[in-house]
Amino acid sequence: MVNTGYKQDVAWANETAYGSAALVNQSLGLVQSINPTATNNLIKVRTLGGTRDYNNIVPGKFEVSGSFEYFLQGAAFLRQAIGEDTGTTATIDSGPRIHTGASYLHVMGSAASPIADSFPSFTLEFADDESTVGTYNLLRRYDGCRVNTLALSATIDEPVKISCDWIGRTETISTAGATSVAEGTADPYVFYQGQVYLQGTAVTAYTVPATTAEVSEVNSFDFSVNNNLEATWYISGTTDTYQNLRALKTLIPKGRDYDGTLNLHFADKSMYERFLGAVSATTPQSTIGNFDVVLQFVRSGAIGAATKLVTDDWIRVVLPDCMFNDINIPGAPEDIVTETISLAIKKAKIYVVDADSSYE
Repeated sequence: MVNTGYKQDVAWANETAYGSAALVNQSLGLVQSINPTATNNLIKVRTLGGTRDYNNIVPGKFEVSGSFEYFLQGAAFLRQAIGEDTGTTATIDSGPRIHTGASYLHVMGSAASPIADSFPSFTLEFADDESTVGTYNLLRRYDGCRVNTLALSATIDEPVKISCDWIGRTETISTAGATSVAEGTADPYVFYQGQVYLQGTAVTAYTVPATTAEVSEVNSFDFSVNNNLEATWYISGTTDTYQNLRALKTLIPKGRDYDGTLNLHFADKSMYERFLGAVSATTPQSTIGNFDVVLQFVRSGAIGAATKLVTDDWIRVVLPDCMFNDINIPGAPEDIVTETISLAIKKAKIYVVDADSSYE
């Protein structure tokens, strides 16, 4: 009998060393889709003195990659995309600091992201579970996975969504059942818990932007980070115990690229003025002003409140020194006039307060 998605499970774990398979122990969240692909890169060989057909077909590089989407309940997986969680000291990836009592402040996105050897990686388990261990089960485990791109999107009428493209080192299959992992109990973040600000001064974890800085009529916001991963293979074959003969040898994160889009109903010309270069500008300016774009979701508490609570639960994405790259304000009969703005983003920081003492 064919399987269905209701019998599938996805879980993951942080790896202590790249490619060292970890026992999965974390739920990804409310997974909406997953799409892993493995490729043998078969090499087809002809020969002089042969026939018109191929003489040999031999296996080449073994590549594994995929994508998944889930609704955001917790922020632990975001560390895999940004590269570190540095809330306590200047040491990269030193972990969070206490917010108050049993709640913690996580700060992801330091200026000095970990080098390739220290960049986080994860083991991903994808199980088709028919409830009986045997040939009908298929458990796929992907080791040495790193996030290539991760996008956060907030849209009206939909919970906050994370979309991830990843690359792995190798794959192991079995007929075991899915590993038992505690599922998240919190509701996903949703659009009405969010605010978007354009702030002229620097924003940190507890800054309270002015009410006038809040952008109204927002319909959706998209933000993505691309680690530009580059995989390498070598003639020498395996060089450590975690490597497979045909699998990649290193997976190197290079310079980060960011993209962001803001979609809203057109209210006034203030956004167009910023696009031209400055508030009150009427023509393109020789210099373009920048500002901090703030996207935040508050499930409990208030960011910047004088009294910090154990129950505080929020996420703030800060994109410092942004500029408007392009702007589109179309028109059509009987339609509400919309405004789409793409952002030029230099860097990003993500601040999270939750009850998780470690994202590792």
